Amino acid sequence: MNKKNNILKSPTGMKAYLPQVALELKELEEGIIKSFSLWGYQPILTPTVEYLEALKLGMGDALEKGLYKFIDYEGNILVLRPEMTAPIARTIATNLNELDLPLRLSYSASVFRYEEPQAGKNREFYQLGVELIGVEDCAADAEAIILAIESLKKTGLADFNLDIGHVGFLNGIIAELGLNAEMEYAIKTYFNKKDLVGLNNYLAELEVEGRELLGEIPLLRGSVEVLEKASQLTNNQVAQAAIANLYQIYSFVADYGLQDYITFDLGLIRGFDYYTGVVFEGFTGDLGYNLCGGGRYDHLLERYSGVEIPAIGFALGLERIYLALKRQKRFRGQKAGKNLIIYKEDSARLAFKLAGILREQDLVTIISPLALYKEEALLAAKGQDPALPEGVEQVFYLKDERTLLVKDFLQERERIINIEGTWEEKIWEK
Repeated sequence: MNKKNNILKSPTGMKAYLPQVALELKELEEGIIKSFSLWGYQPILTPTVEYLEALKLGMGDALEKGLYKFIDYEGNILVLRPEMTAPIARTIATNLNELDLPLRLSYSASVFRYEEPQAGKNREFYQLGVELIGVEDCAADAEAIILAIESLKKTGLADFNLDIGHVGFLNGIIAELGLNAEMEYAIKTYFNKKDLVGLNNYLAELEVEGRELLGEIPLLRGSVEVLEKASQLTNNQVAQAAIANLYQIYSFVADYGLQDYITFDLGLIRGFDYYTGVVFEGFTGDLGYNLCGGGRYDHLLERYSGVEIPAIGFALGLERIYLALKRQKRFRGQKAGKNLIIYKEDSARLAFKLAGILREQDLVTIISPLALYKEEALLAAKGQDPALPEGVEQVFYLKDERTLLVKDFLQERERIINIEGTWEEKIWEK
């Protein structure tokens, strides 16, 4: 492929969506945003570009290798946002005097990470999510989890599940064993990667009494009964508090009737180092990666504002949900029927008037000169079915200044309207 053809392609890992897919993605997005709004979440917008140092202040160094970085004309290092939580935290922290807590915020935005492209894992992808800021109790934790489940359910997705963990459980055991920072980093890396072989090999070489406790944690995955097994594994207060928190969350979820959608996984801690409490990820058997992820982050806003403000949130991957729905053959986009007005040159002004009447009733209407649909218009005039663009349910053919032929393909009927007097009212006659 020559250089010119290569640069005309979208950059690696980034996609352009043509109208049919773009419309379906938009409909999916709007449905999820509606779910958010029903819980009182309001939209927030943040810049696509952030200062690198500001982002690192919130996120640490975890994602720096995967960032898109560049330098502006003032010499500042900027990055394309790799996620939304830290930018929102920065925005709220710098505007605290103008806001009343708690805040329920929602967003829909593209984010950027330099990863190896594969199905469902692009370098630019679209996230929808919420942040509940200023509430620390377990009811807020449950609200986030219930809303994540409900949002996925309303898309029509089947066979999905949320894995729920708590970073306090592993942190408590690590503290109990007295591990140093290097050991803690290594162990958490294995847990984040779900690398059980690597974890067991590392533990075999670790000369720390009680290290076998860490090897038990990946086995603590299942229904609510797993929490009882976890509580018997350690007496550490931090770990026990984490288990108590998960029990409370379960009670709220069960009261809402969604307990069948959750699984407890005490080895789940997620990758960002700002999480402080419950964490969760959503999966479906049709994809090999998560659909959503989130958790509690009670110290993130403090990094920007100096004030400790509790918060919890989650993000949904729009394209991943869309891909899962397509694989399950469960995508149920609402396809609005179209009206097509075909007119001769001397009827153009009348065609535009007719289109305005239809659009005032929120009806999708396309107008086109006869030259583009001459054959279709002739077939319609003869009472035959013309070949029309996808989605057209009704054709209005202006035969002349006084005659309008209406062809309704849904009701399989046609009629003639004389354009005189109050002819506009006749359009709606059955």
